[in-house]
Amino acid sequence: KHKLIRILHEKSFIDDATRIWRGLRYEQRLGFKLEPVTLKLLKRDIDMLDTISGDRIRYELECILGEEFPEKALRRAEELGALARLHPSLRSDRQLEKKFGKARGSAYPNLPPRGLYLALLTHPLTSGEIGYLISYLRLPKSVAQIIRDTASIKAGLESLADPEPTPSRIYHLLHGYAPLAIVATSFATDSPVARRHIKLYLDKLRYIKPALNGNDLKEMGIAPGPQIKEILNLLREARLDGKVTSKQAEIELVRGWMAERTL
Repeated sequence: KHKLIRILHEKSFIDDATRIWRGLRYEQRLGFKLEPVTLKLLKRDIDMLDTISGDRIRYELECILGEEFPEKALRRAEELGALARLHPSLRSDRQLEKKFGKARGSAYPNLPPRGLYLALLTHPLTSGEIGYLISYLRLPKSVAQIIRDTASIKAGLESLADPEPTPSRIYHLLHGYAPLAIVATSFATDSPVARRHIKLYLDKLRYIKPALNGNDLKEMGIAPGPQIKEILNLLREARLDGKVTSKQAEIELVRGWMAERTL
């Protein structure tokens, strides 16, 4: 009735330090408080988290990211030093809370929320720090790729914030990255211009492709090989930038390129 979370004995956190993460999660989910002695012991034993395997810490982190409002437990974890034990560069502040809120109101509801939250949590980290976390937590390849992609996209944010890039430039800056990483970047960036360009890519540009295919090019006399892919990429760029708008226009463009190469 007092809405307190209490450990059973003084060495509870020493016996199993993952109870620290679970205690914070339940405290925030239920709206309870850590009982004063329990809180004192948690602070005393916080360094016991360093004795826990990355696999077990990953499981506790996944549980927190699966909560309705994971930022609450993360904020408490930062206050008490648990988040710094995961990595000293991790932060859970008002900015992260806003980003998590944006993620919940996302126009892309089918994206896995845990992966999106993790990408946002790790967004401020350097590539080296992300590499350490991936190794320590033994993240699955798919999840590791998402946060690596998020870091790579972040490196190109200055170009995405360019007020007037060509559509093909936006496409090349984002193509090949996991959609979840791209969405995470749109929530993480402070640039409204970059957000607008990311939305354009997600909603439109990534679906644009030429009307001609490899077989069409072969029928036009182009020999099989790398040049087929090269020409298809050039056609995609022309489509993206509005230089061609029909199949016939693509055919004429290819014929023009072929004529130039035979000169």
